[in-house]
Amino acid sequence: MSADNTTSTGAYWNEALETLPWAEVERWQAPRIEAMLVPLRERSALYAQLHTDVPRDLRLATLTDLSALPFTLKDHVRVAQDRASDVQPLGDNQAVSTANIVQAIASSGTTGAPLYYGLTAPDVEVFTDAIANTWFTAGLRKNDVVAHLVGLPMVAGGLPYADGFRRIGAMLCWLGGFPTERILREMRRLRTTAILATTSFGLYLSEQWDAVGRETGVPSRLTKVLCGGEPGLNQPEIRERIGNGLQISHLREVMGLGDVISAMWGECEALNGMHFNAQKHVAIELIDPATGEQLSWEAGAIGEIVYTAFTREATPLVRYRSRDHALVTGVDRCVCGRTSPRIRCIGRTDDMLIYKGMNVFPTSIRDLIALRFVGSVEPMLRIWKDSKEQVRFDDPIPVEVEATPGFDMTQASGLAQAIESTVRAQLQVRVVITVLDAGSLPKSAYKNSLLAVRASK
Repeated sequence: MSADNTTSTGAYWNEALETLPWAEVERWQAPRIEAMLVPLRERSALYAQLHTDVPRDLRLATLTDLSALPFTLKDHVRVAQDRASDVQPLGDNQAVSTANIVQAIASSGTTGAPLYYGLTAPDVEVFTDAIANTWFTAGLRKNDVVAHLVGLPMVAGGLPYADGFRRIGAMLCWLGGFPTERILREMRRLRTTAILATTSFGLYLSEQWDAVGRETGVPSRLTKVLCGGEPGLNQPEIRERIGNGLQISHLREVMGLGDVISAMWGECEALNGMHFNAQKHVAIELIDPATGEQLSWEAGAIGEIVYTAFTREATPLVRYRSRDHALVTGVDRCVCGRTSPRIRCIGRTDDMLIYKGMNVFPTSIRDLIALRFVGSVEPMLRIWKDSKEQVRFDDPIPVEVEATPGFDMTQASGLAQAIESTVRAQLQVRVVITVLDAGSLPKSAYKNSLLAVRASK
């Protein structure tokens, strides 16, 4: 059995690694990580500094031995990037000459200034293979016609996603950047069978699909929807709304991290969390976000995901803290045959709010409201901060929810009070709810945030 297969065998993209027991996958990864550590310090000024105290003869018998290495934080990468020069435009973590870099990509910049990463030609292949593996796990196939709704080619979900669609062999229809009404019309005319969108934009499309698209006279051919960029599909109400609105049953969640690879997790037909699909190129750890200690991949465990991209050439990342907090939904062999851990993303450290000492994720507020107030409010919301840096709230957290179409707005005050009481009772935080008219909250095809910052006066 070879772990270097890169093409689909029918049920899998990379059967050798996807069906190998996970402990054996980690044993396969460990020597590859060990072999790249010493050359890494010679290629990257960032890691020459970060790994100063790491023994040159460090041995990695298992991935638990990664605990001997320091974490790489976003701030480390940002400081390294700030040391950019004409020779190294990507800064101190540029580990190859500029002549060998064929592409630059940018993180989304939702939690600060964007970070830039370089890709060599082999790096592009790594991205493309892992992303294609993710799309394949989520059910896309060669005969699909895919609407790609990300409008910015340079972001990690732009050109890299498109490369992944093409690697599968699907027909790529890059509609991102067009006005929404044109997207809906062109999807009909092109006989689109699949789309990739954010969860909130999927909800919007589910409401407008027939209203705008029917005028083309072309019946819908849509059968598959992939949603990512934000948590949400763990809520049955959201799944039901998108599925019913678009009249599809194939709805899968996907996730990645632009700093590492922009699509690495994908949901299979079991619909019990997202499988990790980049094991050929990236190792993963689960840690306690408070202590940094490694946690076991066990069903029910909650922790932060840490990534080591052990084949990365241009801008390496070792033990990179994602700040993504995940619930492990399964670790045994899935009914689909895959063996990698399965997760649901429950929030980001960067988005964590603190109300009088109580930590709460915006997604926790959203999920509770969506569950308890089905039929009265839409399953998306917006939380207001006074500044980008604000984390702590001494006064109730301002939250806007959107009424469902047809809701009697004369009942908005009572609804707001009911939501406030429920959130306080279940999450031990106070919120102040504003109920908006249906359709009031913005929806984007790429990277929606539940947090918004009030304009300075």
